[in-house]
Amino acid sequence: MTTSNTSLQFNGVSTEYALATIQDPNKRFVQYPNTLRLLGNLSGKKVLDIGCGNGIFTRMMAMQGASIVGYDVSEKQIQKAQQVEEAAGLNIKYFITERFESLSEKFDIATAIMVLICAMDEKQLGNIFADASSVLYTNGKFICLTLNPDFKRFGEIICNRRFTKKADDNIDIEFFDDAGKLSFSITDTFFSAAQYEKAALENGFTEIKWEKLEISPEGLKEKGVKFWEGYEDDCPYIGLTLSRV
Repeated sequence: MTTSNTSLQFNGVSTEYALATIQDPNKRFVQYPNTLRLLGNLSGKKVLDIGCGNGIFTRMMAMQGASIVGYDVSEKQIQKAQQVEEAAGLNIKYFITERFESLSEKFDIATAIMVLICAMDEKQLGNIFADASSVLYTNGKFICLTLNPDFKRFGEIICNRRFTKKADDNIDIEFFDDAGKLSFSITDTFFSAAQYEKAALENGFTEIKWEKLEISPEGLKEKGVKFWEGYEDDCPYIGLTLSRV
């Protein structure tokens, strides 16, 4: 396995990112519940979690009755996932790799939460779609969450993040704690809707559906309406459901 910019980036903020996956309201009240909604009934389904990180969402799917394999490029994140698996015993298999051409298993569903934006260019984006398509059964689905190509509020603090668009089509994302102090930042690629659709259709998928995300009732109750002001009208994130028929 080669070491990518993505693995170096997430190894570098491993502790901060791990906390964010547990505590962050965007993940708890938007990303995770909406992905579960898009996945539907997981009982008895075989799922590949692409870019599983420390496994927090992987475990959510396992607890819904799915048989799960998770992979990530970050060695530190996979180590965290395996440590929890040893204690929880959810029968999740984890591995570290850039790509998984040699994977012999087939899956009903593949998932990728905030993974597509880690691709550095359209070629790498296409590789993710090609890899996912190659391990899905016919009629399998690829459920993704990614940055919303139509997002407008760059430079503003949205909930606990600030998105800054750069000239090279990258996005700097700064994460702030409850006191408003910067916790860490990452850089991702800001692909257009046309780039996503082209990469998907050229690499094994035949149907694409964009999915708007909603704030869960629990999120509105815990954080309050003011915290989420304007969030659904100009959401930083969006879902993609891709089918291979």
